[in-house]
Amino acid sequence: MEKEKLEKFRRLLLEKKRQILSRYLEQEEIVKKLTEEGLTVPEDIEDFASKDLTELLIGYMELIEIELLREIDKALDRIEEGTYGYCEVCGKPIEEKRLEAVPWTTLCKEHAEEMERERKIQEALYLKYFETFNPPKDFKLSDDAI
Repeated sequence: MEKEKLEKFRRLLLEKKRQILSRYLEQEEIVKKLTEEGLTVPEDIEDFASKDLTELLIGYMELIEIELLREIDKALDRIEEGTYGYCEVCGKPIEEKRLEAVPWTTLCKEHAEEMERERKIQEALYLKYFETFNPPKDFKLSDDAI
């Protein structure tokens, strides 16, 4: 991928990261913790690339946001490694429109759709299992089993 496009996606990823982290940096308690850790509240989008900042804020975040930040950091790493923008399944370039919509993606459209179909099949199997699961009336799980 061209340097210019890589820079465009790097900035897009950093902006997404900034949006997520900004919500937490607005809280007074977190700013105090940052100060104690010797960090400052980022003013520049480049400062949001810091993994130290991300790791510190993870304890305050929702699971989905944590996973998204990790995917963004992995995408930023792929940019540095020169592997960004290629499907991890087939190795072909990921469509630019797809990268603009989901800049942390690792799959081309074809393989993303295939993965989604497989996930839906698996979910349907789980639903069918739980719909038909009929444990005995005296069935109990011990605390150790959970």
